[in-house]
Amino acid sequence: MATIHLEGLSVFGHHGARPYEKEAGQRLEVSLELVPMSEIAETSDKLGDTIDYDLLYQLVREIVEGQSFHLLEKLARVTADAILERFPFRRATVRIAKQNLGWTTGGRAVIEVTRERAS
Repeated sequence: MATIHLEGLSVFGHHGARPYEKEAGQRLEVSLELVPMSEIAETSDKLGDTIDYDLLYQLVREIVEGQSFHLLEKLARVTADAILERFPFRRATVRIAKQNLGWTTGGRAVIEVTRERAS
């Protein structure tokens, strides 16, 4: 079974537990790991048998840029749930990296949430 990876989607959102994070906003990096319900695209070689990556990116932007959460954990879960609701995937993993944390040593916070379609 193929796994689809969309990595490094750069989006801007107003998320965070501290008021200044929500007020100023920040760039987030979103990566997706998606397992389709069907293997047909692996043999058919037809675009209609797979998922339009542009639609996935639009959904990620819609959620990250259109909503606001205190925690990246909640943002990742809402995104994963929305992907499973709109697209035929067995499993969706959403990884969100928060850069520029203001730590003097640098670094990033990375949150990963995996949701699976109920059988």
